[in-house]
Amino acid sequence: MHMSVERFSYLHEREIDEWMSRIKHSFRPDVQKESEQIRKAVTLVRKGAFLDFRFVQGVTTFVATLADEGEQTVKLAPSVPFTDCTCGEGDWCVHKIATVFHLYSQFHSLTEWLHDWQRRETEQMVLTVSERTPEAWNDVLYRLTKPLRDIGPGDNPNVFIHESSLLDQKVIPLSPYEFEWKPLFELFYRLHLLEAGWSFAHGHLEEANHFTYRQWQVKMWLNEQIEKLRDIGKALGKNPRLFETDAFYTALKTQFREFVLRNDGLFEVRLEIYAILWEFLYKDKAAQEKELAHLLDDDSVDAAFFAAYFNLTKGDEESLASIAERAGGELVGHWLPLADLAAEMEDAGSLTVIMDTIYPHIGTFYERISFSTDRYHFIRKIDGLLEEANFPEKRREELFMIYGEDGVSAFGDFLIERERFAEWAALMHRFNIPYDGLEPDTLKFVLANDPASVMPLLHTYAMRFIQEKNRHSYRRAVRLFKNMKAGAKKSGKVDFWNRYIDTVREQYRRLRALSEEMEKGNLNL
Repeated sequence: MHMSVERFSYLHEREIDEWMSRIKHSFRPDVQKESEQIRKAVTLVRKGAFLDFRFVQGVTTFVATLADEGEQTVKLAPSVPFTDCTCGEGDWCVHKIATVFHLYSQFHSLTEWLHDWQRRETEQMVLTVSERTPEAWNDVLYRLTKPLRDIGPGDNPNVFIHESSLLDQKVIPLSPYEFEWKPLFELFYRLHLLEAGWSFAHGHLEEANHFTYRQWQVKMWLNEQIEKLRDIGKALGKNPRLFETDAFYTALKTQFREFVLRNDGLFEVRLEIYAILWEFLYKDKAAQEKELAHLLDDDSVDAAFFAAYFNLTKGDEESLASIAERAGGELVGHWLPLADLAAEMEDAGSLTVIMDTIYPHIGTFYERISFSTDRYHFIRKIDGLLEEANFPEKRREELFMIYGEDGVSAFGDFLIERERFAEWAALMHRFNIPYDGLEPDTLKFVLANDPASVMPLLHTYAMRFIQEKNRHSYRRAVRLFKNMKAGAKKSGKVDFWNRYIDTVREQYRRLRALSEEMEKGNLNL
């Protein structure tokens, strides 16, 4: 008769339960290698890795073929204590476990079994956390967040975020019962969670070629963690410290420093995290000086920038200048968040130090920016910071020459603010900026203040509209002629204007629709 997998599982339910019991007691969830083997077996079942099923020897032996680094074949004989796999990796390889799991899942919940098996790990973690030492907490939280470290950069962010949300649930029973200890434990957990997910976040946010929904998901996750850190910092800053927590704060300072210095990329995020936590970790001057000494002695590239942050917040412009001279300005992306902070603090002296340091390297940094929108925002940001730092206008203009067309909008505003209208019009000409690319208020302002300077530019736009040869464009050209007419009248160039508009009318007299629109416009003075 035909034998199905469901039928085989039903007939050998007792033997399958015995196999599941052996697996349960042979593998410990708190042992990393064994836990990973169980997880991998579950993954094989869930992703449908089984390619084929056969029954041999009078349907007493179950043979399964599954895809895992090639094809592996597993044989199970419930009537006798016999299991075999082509991988040859011991009594209970991941393929045998996966096959038993598949049979078990025909009539039972594999998820419930997995949760029950993992509960042993949670119970062990609770016992470990109750020791109330930084070492015990770090050991438990590292094991808890291990699944997040195992997610590769090529995996879908949905998997990453789902795993993170599961960890948020799993950590709840581990949290200390006493209210005074909860925020401190939560802080340890968030640092471990960020450490575990940093590689994934870095790969998606800093190494991506373009910003997509996936990158947005990871960015939102990162923002969420930072907001939770900020809330924890506020809570811990308000409450008096218990004597028993001193060892935890000492350990936190080291872990905190290691996190921001040893991880790669996303410097602005790391600096934000540092800024959130340093205020309550280093409350007194002695603690701040000690941390500053640690940073100055560290040989990592980023250490100097965190030391610069310390000096900036203390208003120590001289020490900041010393660090800037040593660190150099090549890492423009590292200096910009510090420049933003100096501008926010209205510390023009420190901002000048930073902008002087990075000024020679801005052009090189700008050339590496891929997206036009990012270039636009970068140009606006840099010019705003240079203005805040009271940089000479000539030096600001030199950068606009480097930016080229991407800097036209910002450079145009720069020229308008200084009422250099003829240069503004020449800039629009040079880069062939379309009429619809002009700000209406800007054009109106120029016409009101120096109409003669913009006449050649408006003439160019009017000719382009006429060349489109449709009535709508003719009407747009006539509107421009009206603007030019008003400007000519204001400038006292009545004769010039009349000769100009008569010449245009004569040149295009064969365009009947244009002639009609020009007559309606009453364009002569």
